[in-house]
Amino acid sequence: MLLRALRSGGLCAVLAIAPVAGALGADAPAASTAATTPAAIPEPAPDDPKPAAAAPKPDAATQESAWIPCGKMWSWLDYQCSNLKKAWHEGTPDIYVTGITYHDRGTYTAEKIATYNEASYGGGLGWSRRADNGDDYGWYGVIYRDSHYNYTKMFGWTWMTYWPEQRDYAVGLGYTIFLGSRPDIYNNVPFPGILPLASVKLRNLEIVGTYIPKVSQGTTGNGNVAFVFLRYHL
Repeated sequence: MLLRALRSGGLCAVLAIAPVAGALGADAPAASTAATTPAAIPEPAPDDPKPAAAAPKPDAATQESAWIPCGKMWSWLDYQCSNLKKAWHEGTPDIYVTGITYHDRGTYTAEKIATYNEASYGGGLGWSRRADNGDDYGWYGVIYRDSHYNYTKMFGWTWMTYWPEQRDYAVGLGYTIFLGSRPDIYNNVPFPGILPLASVKLRNLEIVGTYIPKVSQGTTGNGNVAFVFLRYHL
């Protein structure tokens, strides 16, 4: 009888405690465990933070837009622009030597020609690159004695295409676009210009000529002048 009362009373006690513990959000065994287990000590944060992730490299389209967007041009200009950019970054050295200027005898009088300098000695340096089809794209800077014995300075680029293509011995046609500076034109203020080019290629040596047309009226005046120079590809 006593055992039955104890068992019955104990069960009633448990049933009486359980709702209270549930209302407090914890049961009796968990509270007992928490009371005997020490609180965990947090680990200190590392002194050195993790390095930031490297910024992604710009793609080809971003690099293209960084300096003259050639892809947005007409196809021929796109090809010229792209190869001139490649020549700027990947070109190999050239040596320029100037020396011959010819004034048209039908444009200038003998007395006037006698006062001109036709030995336009000078030179400069450049760099160029051959495209897949054999065309030559280059950059240059030269200085030489002009017709009036003054120093002319030029910086620009050239394009030349050849017949036959990709041969060591060939003839070529092309152009140059440049900035020039000379005392008798705008008092040495740089001015832009564009001139045709023709050449004879002998392996690494080229004999290149250009022609400056007459820009004033009458039998005398500026222009009608041929200019010949050498370019050697190192």
